[in-house]
Amino acid sequence: MLNRRQFTIASAITVSVLALGGRQAFAGPQQLCRFRLSVDPETLYNVQTMSLDVSDVLGSYILESLVYLDPQGKAQPWLADSWEYSEEGKVLTFKLKDGIVFHDGTPFDADAVKFHFDAVLDPAKVSPSKAIVGPLEKVEVAGPGAVVFRFSRPYAPFINLLAQPYFGFNSPTAVKASGDAYGRHPIGTGPFLFDQWMPGTRIELKRFDKYQPKRPDATNKALPYAEKIVLNVIAEEGVVTSALLTGELDAAGITADSAAPLQDNPQFVTISNEHAKNLMFLEFDYKKPPFNDRAFREAISYAIDREAVLAGAFGGHGAIALSPLSRGIPGYDDAVANKYGTPYDPEKAKSLLDAIGWHDNNGQREKDGQPARFTVRSYADSVTERALAVIQANLADIGIAVEVSTSDWGTFYPGLLTPDWDMALNRWTWSDPSVLSQLFRSPGHRQLLPDNPAIDRLLDAADTESDPTKRFSLVSEAQKAILEDRVILPLVTDWPITFVQSNLSGYHFDYLGFVYSSDFKLEG
Repeated sequence: MLNRRQFTIASAITVSVLALGGRQAFAGPQQLCRFRLSVDPETLYNVQTMSLDVSDVLGSYILESLVYLDPQGKAQPWLADSWEYSEEGKVLTFKLKDGIVFHDGTPFDADAVKFHFDAVLDPAKVSPSKAIVGPLEKVEVAGPGAVVFRFSRPYAPFINLLAQPYFGFNSPTAVKASGDAYGRHPIGTGPFLFDQWMPGTRIELKRFDKYQPKRPDATNKALPYAEKIVLNVIAEEGVVTSALLTGELDAAGITADSAAPLQDNPQFVTISNEHAKNLMFLEFDYKKPPFNDRAFREAISYAIDREAVLAGAFGGHGAIALSPLSRGIPGYDDAVANKYGTPYDPEKAKSLLDAIGWHDNNGQREKDGQPARFTVRSYADSVTERALAVIQANLADIGIAVEVSTSDWGTFYPGLLTPDWDMALNRWTWSDPSVLSQLFRSPGHRQLLPDNPAIDRLLDAADTESDPTKRFSLVSEAQKAILEDRVILPLVTDWPITFVQSNLSGYHFDYLGFVYSSDFKLEG
């Protein structure tokens, strides 16, 4: 799941949002809760997007999946009642729970499951989630309450990936009826149903009064306490902070540097996710000299002060990263990270550059008459820009000049397919170690990695091994191989911060970071 902060809406708009979205604007429901969206989603149809912003809305309120992940990251039944593998892991059969209906009153059944995955697999739909279903070939209905997934080879990550909101289920009737407009009016089976969308301003949801609670890990086993949810689109962190202080928002995630006015304030409860599964990292155009040279990549890896990146970008709220796998993901191996990682050591970086012929000429490295001047690209937001400033300064300290450029995500990420850059600062969030395959199995997520049979074999083996102990051993070996080849420069994992008004009880998150929307309740 791509995880980025995009702050693009003007302050004048967001101020008006709060005026429109406050409790005083709505007559009737007392249990009206107001939260923040950092951007206006491009669509709410999960076949068309994997963005974090869309997943937050769908996964917390509107859609449900076959499984959820428990606190240990293990799949548990949600819309499914049970499942079993056969044919050496190449067939996965689900039995579905009975009596579940979509918000439009149509039944959730095996046909609905097949409809969704047929759309994901359809090349004409160009669904981004097609890339993560691995060797899934087709989905078959085996009666109203049974559905069969068939794979060309075993695919261990699949069961856990099913918990993601982009594999939550939409009403096939509604999708067919609405066509291209469906993404503006989603219909699922979740605790809240879509009410209205004011583009660039807010999304309103209302309680689904026929909702059937299905997750035993939720505290409330009845209908949600909240009657209405208002998701205000607020881009600027300062506006969010003010809205929390004035009580115009009941809860919001904000960046660490905006949290100072809220810290130690009894008006709020602070939730910090120290098991976050994100990773900020620097990667390279591996086809272009000198970045096709492992020794050059290693020198850069020792040059970056991760503690300074963490402090500058996230106010120190997180942990430095030495592994290509975020420490919050099952399979992370701290011993491998510490043994094969590249802690900050600028003198070692300089020595490595000297050894491969990049010599210092009055503070500027050069080799064979070529100065060490390169480009770094990333996506535009204040957090990323502060991280880039540290990276730029660190590289200047060892004689490498970099020009930094940023753009919105929709320009930046596709642009990495064009070979006119040298380094890129990226950030991903995922819940399963298969993220290593998505990013680093050749040719890599941006089609730039050279063949590396040793890494590819380990990643393929990890993705097909169903025994967790054996799988995590392979994941550990893969982390070691990726670090030894200096494929990327892991930087930090930040810990997202959410401030919750003290009168909003029961506000908490599941393993994937989605709020239990049936559990929170305004008190008093």
